[in-house]
Amino acid sequence: MIEVMGVSHTIGEQQILHDVQLSLPSAQVIALIGPNGAGKSTLFSLMARISPLQSGSIAFAGHNIATTAARTLSQVVAMLSQDNHVQGRLRVHELLMFGRYPYHQGRPRSEDHAKVNEMIERFELGALAERFLSTLSGGQRQRVLIAMIVCQDTPYVLLDEPLNNLDMYHAGRLMRELRALSREEQKTVVIVLHDVNQAAQFADTVVTMKAGRITATGTPAEVLTQQSIYTLYGVDVTVLEHQGRPVIVDTIDDMSDAAV
Repeated sequence: MIEVMGVSHTIGEQQILHDVQLSLPSAQVIALIGPNGAGKSTLFSLMARISPLQSGSIAFAGHNIATTAARTLSQVVAMLSQDNHVQGRLRVHELLMFGRYPYHQGRPRSEDHAKVNEMIERFELGALAERFLSTLSGGQRQRVLIAMIVCQDTPYVLLDEPLNNLDMYHAGRLMRELRALSREEQKTVVIVLHDVNQAAQFADTVVTMKAGRITATGTPAEVLTQQSIYTLYGVDVTVLEHQGRPVIVDTIDDMSDAAV
């Protein structure tokens, strides 16, 4: 379980988060959505220990991030932020092995190599394994970085906008793999998303945020309603249903009848 208790955050004179309270179940894909400026990435950075907590507490399976040793926490939580600047001349398989560092501490064992090979196959990186990161496209690089995070093999995975630079095929492929990880390996995956329909299709739980506050938590069908989308984004939508999940369609006024 992830527990976020009484978390507020201020940057300069501006309060970004207001007393955030969350209790999130394990072994699920959890989507965090909301408009620009809602505080999603700030909450992510606090959960990932990129930014220090100013108030409140955050814990993963009882591991308080403020008091748990970094090496211990690195075997509990893995994260990928939007700003990743991997330095050095690394090949793809070498970067994936870096994801195993919390376990091998610089001395890879057979199980570490096996995990790297598993991720290369799982994320369809065979054709890229020997290539240098500097030769990859943005989408290829994003896929490799996500595979590195999954290589860390932690029970909790945090991803901030992981679909950036991915085409339709690879975005859907990634979301299916993350769902498989939650179901087959009981991993808890928290994803910051802008694509509401990706959240609707693949998430078990959706958390909505606006103006630094949590506005709703529940299943996609419970949370992603016509009224809630309008409240969040100020957009009129039609909410359809496909296989028990909502599909959000933007309502477009047809101006053709008004043409002279």
